[in-house]
Order: sequence, then C-alpha cells, then structure tokens
Amino acid sequence: MTVAIFGAGVAGLSAAHELVRRGHHVEVYERNDSAGGFFRSARREADDLPTEYSWHGFGPWYHNTFDLLRQIPFDDEHSLYDRVLSRPVEYAVVPNPADDDLDPDDLFDKPKAFRMTAADKAWLAWGLLKAWSTNRRSKERYARTNAAAYWKPRMSAVGHATWRALFGPWIGADWPVASIHHVGLFFGRNVRSGPRHTHPADAEGSAWAHESLGGWSLLRGPSNEWWFDKWVADLERRGVTFHWEAPLETLRFDGERVTGAALATGAAVEADLYVLAVTPFAAADVLARTPELEADPQLQKFRPLIQDGPHTQVSFRIAFDEPMAWPRDRTAVALTDSEFDLTLFAQEQAWPPRVDLGDGVASLWTCTACVASVPGRVHGKPLRTCTKEEFLDEVLAQIRASDALDRMIRQANGGRGLDTFPIARVEVWPEWTFSPDGIEPDQPKWVTTTNTRPHRPTQATSVPNLVLAGAHTETEADIWSIEGAVESGRRAARVFEPDVVVLKQHKPLPLRLTARLDDGLYALGLPHVLSVLGAGAAAGLVLGLSRAGEGRRIR
Repeated sequence: MTVAIFGAGVAGLSAAHELVRRGHHVEVYERNDSAGGFFRSARREADDLPTEYSWHGFGPWYHNTFDLLRQIPFDDEHSLYDRVLSRPVEYAVVPNPADDDLDPDDLFDKPKAFRMTAADKAWLAWGLLKAWSTNRRSKERYARTNAAAYWKPRMSAVGHATWRALFGPWIGADWPVASIHHVGLFFGRNVRSGPRHTHPADAEGSAWAHESLGGWSLLRGPSNEWWFDKWVADLERRGVTFHWEAPLETLRFDGERVTGAALATGAAVEADLYVLAVTPFAAADVLARTPELEADPQLQKFRPLIQDGPHTQVSFRIAFDEPMAWPRDRTAVALTDSEFDLTLFAQEQAWPPRVDLGDGVASLWTCTACVASVPGRVHGKPLRTCTKEEFLDEVLAQIRASDALDRMIRQANGGRGLDTFPIARVEVWPEWTFSPDGIEPDQPKWVTTTNTRPHRPTQATSVPNLVLAGAHTETEADIWSIEGAVESGRRAARVFEPDVVVLKQHKPLPLRLTARLDDGLYALGLPHVLSVLGAGAAAGLVLGLSRAGEGRRIR
C-alpha cells in the first residue's frame, strides 16, 4: 500500500522506518528543509557554527529509542547505537553563591547538591513515590496538580527553589506547568529504568552499561549530521521518498475515509494510508480547515490539547576561541538560581575532535533558557517579552552571577575564572522572533502540562486509514520526549501492521502491585494505597502491642 506521512520529526520517521520494512511504499512530507523536528541541528553559513533547537539527552529508560538506533546503520559495520551515543553526562546542580568552603565536587553529589533539609528530602521522596505507586490516580488527579505548588508548602524555600529549577533542564517542562504525575514518572524511571543497555569498550575507556541511576547520554555530534541525515539516507535506500518544504494544508475526507490531501505548495497527495505526525498546533490548524474530521473523538482533542499555547524554551550557543576544561568528563550544568532557569553543556566534551565547532571556535557551550515567565535581573522582564538584545543581556548576566560556576571553572583551569575566557560570539536558534509584544517561534512547540493529560489522543482514529503520531499522543512513556516520539511512531505503524514491536516501560513489581490496588481504592473514592497500607500497618502495630500487653497482665 501507499502511505503518506506528514512530518519528518522523530515520530514520523519512526513510522516510516516500520512501514517501509513491511513492504509499503512510503512518502514523507515535511514543512522544513531537513528532518528532525524539534531535535534537528543546522550549521550557520557565515561561520559553520553548529546550532540546534535545544540540546537533548537519552535517558536509561529510552528502550524503544535504543532499539531503533540499533537498526540504523552508521557505516558498513556499525549501527547508530554503536557509534553516536556518548557516555553519560555528569550533571552539576550549581547555585549562585559559593561559600569559602565550597568544594565543587559537592555540586555533583545528589541529593546533597539540592540544598535540602532532611525534611525536604523526605517530602521529595514521598511525592515521587506517591505518583509512581499509582496508575489512574496519578494520570487523572496528579497530572492536574502542579508539582512546584505541591512541594512549596512542604519544603524549605532554598530546597524548593533548587528542586523546581531542575524540572526544565531535566524533564523539559518548566516548573510553572510541570505536574506531579510527570515529575514522578521521570525521576522514578531514572531510579529504576529496567533493562540495561550495554556498550563495548572504546577510546574513552572500558565497556559500560546505560542503566538505572546511570545518567543521560548525548549524541556525539550535531543531531542531523550524526543521526537524522544517516536515518534519512537509510530510509531512502529502502524506497522512502522525501518531500521537503512541503507543509500539509488540508485533508480530504468523504465521510468514511481520507481520500487525499493538499499541501501549502498547491500540490495534491493521494495514498491508501495517512499518518499525521505534525505538531499538535499544526494538526489543529489542518483539522480546522477540514472541520468534518473533527467529529472523530480523537481528533476532537487537539483544540483542548493546545489550550496552554506554545512552550517557550530558547536555546543559544556561546562560543569561545580558547579551550576550557571542566572538573569532570562531560560536565553538564543547571544554574538553579538563574531567573531564566539556564542549563548549559560544552559540546566538545561529548564530540570527538573531528567534529567542527565552527570557524575559530575552541569551546562551544550549548545553552537553554527553560522558564519564560520569571522577570530577569537586568531588565526586569520575563523572557517571553524580551527583545533579542535584552535576552542576551539577561542570559550572560545570569551565567556570570553564579560564583559557584566560576569556582568550578577556576578549579578545572588552573585558577582562571570565566571572565578570563573572552566570548567570541553568541548565537540564538534563528527560528525565534523576539519582540516586546512577545517572542514567537517559527514552529510552536508543545509540552506536557497540568492541562494536557486528558486530551492526548490515541494513534488510532475512527477513520480507518488515518493514524496519529507524535510525543503528544497517548504513549506509555507519557512524557514529551524522544522516547515518546519513537514509541508513538511505532504505535501508529502498529495500527496497520500488528507485528510492529513496542517495548514497554519498566515499573518495579511492588509498584505495579500498589498501582493495581490503588486503582480499586481510587474507583471507590478511597485514599491513596500507601496511606491505606500505612494506616493498616499502624493499626496492626497498635493491636499487636495491645494484645502483648494483655498477655503480660494475664501472666
């Protein structure tokens, strides 16, 4: 059969990957001039500087993603899995102040680096366990509860501020919108992620395994050069045809099936099967132009799915013309006291020397501003209303405000602080348009929030030849992520080809049992399973002590 896939992001390519292997003739239509969606990279024409929408990692629970990478050739002998993944980064939790006795090694020591009291840590553990030990209660109630608001009255001010500042850099959903459900899933899976993913010895050391509590890997070069270009080439060798700069305008529907599509270029598309793998904002616009499709229960969900509007996380690069050392291999940084919730990583730590950092660049930081609603220290304006110049003023001032970061750099560079490394240039991902009226993306990005969980559509629709793909659809990953995108593409293909394999997310057996018990309790309107079990244990203890006392009196 012929298949038209709209969108060449991770989800659309994952669907193409499965369907072309099963004999379908696949054509992919993409609005951009390259693949990768929100994970794509590019190089500036002026100076060959590698830039990207944002820097991303691969968690130990990315089971479908790693399985996929094993199937894509890197060269004649090795797969992408063999060659493109770095060893895990070491994340430093870096505040602004640096006491005289600060040991930079402490910034890597978690949870010590969270600046939490013992009570803070207890409440942190309880909140995470509360979410991960349930099922329906978490999806239906905790998914609507803001995580930062939940922990605020339960934690010290410093501990809470540090904890919420990690949501953007780690989860990808900034703290004003992240839910307990998604925070619990994310951190639970990092603690107990399931099957290990082994890697052989290489130039950096002995064999290693990506596993629970093992940190996150990065790509060992720009994402398009090291992943998407090779993936597209492999798909083309298998017969997939790509159409670039070909955005979908409308779908044609006869009341039962999709019979065709029109592109914004004016071209018509006809196929047997259709995969809608565009962003939910683009999908909502397409459906608004094809209103008869909005009667479908799944397609109806797109409008409420995007009710919170686009997610604003702005990536930027800082280039230095001198090399800069870091205290540990692959040091990543979360600046937890920065108003824009900044995170940064020096790319050369993960990229081999043969990867060009740009003309005259010896060290290249890739950075992301994760929170758009908090006023900055220089201009008193949130990111969302900054001009580009104001944004650059803010992020550079917020980076320089961290004495702890400076201490870390001094330790690794023979006493040289950050200010002794002149900045060669600063670059912002070019698809952001800055304006006092509000920053605008060329392509709006969606992310899981406290309002999105009930509205995520399944891949299958009531239209028999139309399926949906994207990390915004219903997945077991349940977090907007690369893993969610790969899983969704596989699930979309599985609607047409039932033998497509979708790997499950791991949940420890005790928590699977508590989740089953809690589903029953939740249906009856009863308290959380751990509260019930705790109350039962306490009652049993009291009863046991009471009987023991009676026995002593009888004797």
